[in-house]
Amino acid sequence: MRNGVIIAAHGEFAKGLKSGLDLVVGQMSNLRVVNFIEGDTYDTIDKALNEAYDDLKDSKNILIITDLKGGTPFNRSVSLFNDKDNVRVLSGLNFALTYQALVSEEEDIDKYLNEVIETGKESIDYFAILAKEEDDELDGI
Repeated sequence: MRNGVIIAAHGEFAKGLKSGLDLVVGQMSNLRVVNFIEGDTYDTIDKALNEAYDDLKDSKNILIITDLKGGTPFNRSVSLFNDKDNVRVLSGLNFALTYQALVSEEEDIDKYLNEVIETGKESIDYFAILAKEEDDELDGI
């Protein structure tokens, strides 16, 4: 069985990311979403995380990807699944990182985690506008 992935984030960020993934790669049976919205309690998020875990418990590994280290989704995930050998919790939720987590066939949990993290890091980039050469001003003379 594939690796399971739970994305958990503040507001509806996780739901929105899933919507983008669905558009690009289609529905993924190994993905579950947990939103932590205003008014939710620890009991609310704990229940949602446990339900997501139960849906994926037959997976070789389960990666819980959260938006913010130290935030409630991260802290509750660590608290709930710290004792599970095949579960890892990480922060820095982004599209490329989540996609890699979903499609990876790596079975070694630590290699899997490192592969996903590296993909997430490599996806961060920027576009730089290069300054025009000063000799462009001489054109037409």
